[in-house]
Amino acid sequence: MNIGVIDPDGPTDTAFGELTTDADGHFTLSPSSPTPSADRPIRFIGPGWVDLHAHIYNAVTPISVDPDRVGLDDGVHLLADAGSAGAFTLPGLIEYVKPRAQSQIRSWINIGSHGLVHLRETSQASFIDVDATIAAIEGSRDTVCGVKVRSSGAIVGDMGLQPLQLARLVARETGLPLMVHIGEAPPLIDDVLDLLDAGDVVTHCFHGKTGTPWQPDGTPARPLARALDRGVLLDVGHGAASFSHGVARRAITAGFTPSSISTDIHIRNVAGPVYNLATVMTKLLDCGLSVADVIAAVTTTPRRTIAADTPWRTPEGALLHATVFDVLEDAPASRQYRDTDDVTADPSQHIVPVATIIDGVWRDCVRR
Repeated sequence: MNIGVIDPDGPTDTAFGELTTDADGHFTLSPSSPTPSADRPIRFIGPGWVDLHAHIYNAVTPISVDPDRVGLDDGVHLLADAGSAGAFTLPGLIEYVKPRAQSQIRSWINIGSHGLVHLRETSQASFIDVDATIAAIEGSRDTVCGVKVRSSGAIVGDMGLQPLQLARLVARETGLPLMVHIGEAPPLIDDVLDLLDAGDVVTHCFHGKTGTPWQPDGTPARPLARALDRGVLLDVGHGAASFSHGVARRAITAGFTPSSISTDIHIRNVAGPVYNLATVMTKLLDCGLSVADVIAAVTTTPRRTIAADTPWRTPEGALLHATVFDVLEDAPASRQYRDTDDVTADPSQHIVPVATIIDGVWRDCVRR
C-alpha cells in the first residue's frame, strides 16, 4: 500500500512510503515514490496519536468514559487523564483501569486529593493534601505525567488562587509540568497566567467565555503574551463548554497555534460536540492549521510535554506505534462540527482514523 507519511520530526512535512507486511504479518514502512490514486483520497500514516486531556477513570468518577472507547478504537494510542484522580484515588486508576485498557494511560494528578469524585474538588482547603500528592507522584512516576488544577470560580469557590499556588508548589517540588484549566473568573485569568512557567500547559486555551485571554484581532492579551514568551504551552481541551471556532480561527490566523490538540472528552460530550480526537483535529484544520501542524499537535509535541517521546518506527521501518488515517472530503455519518457556543462549521476536509499499529500489529478503528 502506497501511503502518505507525516512525521513531524522528518525532513519534510509529507513524504511517501510503502506499507507492507513481513513474513510474520507485521507491518513495516519503507520509502517510496508517490502513486496518486484517482478513486480515493491519499491515506496517511504517522506517529501514534496522543490525547493530552481526557477523562477515562471509568466507573469511578461521574464524567469518565472507557479508555479504549476514546483511545485505540479512535486512533489514539496514549491518553493523559486530566485530573480525574487525586492523591487518594490514584491507586484505583493504576490498579483497576490501567491494566484493563489496551490504550496507554498517563495521569495529570489532581491537586484536589479526591480527584473528580465530585466536581468541586478544590473548593475547601481540607480537600488538598500537598504532602500526600507529592508522595503519590514519587510512588507512581511511570503513570503521573504532571499536576492538574482547575482554576475557575465554579470550582474553587472562595479559595481563589490558592489551589493553583499549591499545585504549582507540588509541580516545582517534583519537577513536573502543570496543567491549568482556565474558565470563569474569579480568579482572573491574568492572575492565573502570571503564575505559569516554561513547560506548563494552559488548557481550554480557545474558550469563548468572559475574560478570554485573546484580543478581538486574535493576538494574545498582555498576560497571555508574557506567558507565551516564558514558554507556557497552549492546549485546546475542547470539552463541553470550552472551545470557540471564532476565537481559535482568529488566533491561528494571527499566527498563534496550539502546542497540543486535545478533547477533554467525558460522558457529557462524547456523543457531541467532541465525539473523538479526530473530530477536534478536523475543527482545528478548518480553523487554519495544516494537516502536518495538526498531526504534530497530537503526536510529538504532546509526547514531549509529558516526557513520553518514544520513536514511532525503527530505522529499518518496523512500526512501533502509528496511526493510519484518511483525509476525506465527506464528513462521517451523523457528525456535526459544532463548537461549545453552538456555532456550526462545515469543514472541507475531515480527518478520519482508520487503524492503529502497535509493534507491527494492525488494529482497525471503530467507525461511528
